[in-house]
Amino acid sequence: MKILYFGDLIEITKKREEILELESMKISELKDLLTKKYPKLKESFLKDDIRIIINGRDYSFTGGNETLISKEDEIALFSPVGGG
Repeated sequence: MKILYFGDLIEITKKREEILELESMKISELKDLLTKKYPKLKESFLKDDIRIIINGRDYSFTGGNETLISKEDEIALFSPVGGG
């Protein structure tokens, strides 16, 4: 699966994208995996601050943390945007 990082997440992960060689997993498992790999993501995932888009659709509309993703999917992660 292809993971794309945007905003502050690029600074945390030190990359814009990466490929994970996995067959399938739930979004909750992906969050756990990425938190272990990038500990600074933990707080944002716990607060549900990171927007997750799977193949152009927000995961909150596809089953939330139980959404099953597979190796063909493209997952975009967006950090919270500050505004004013």
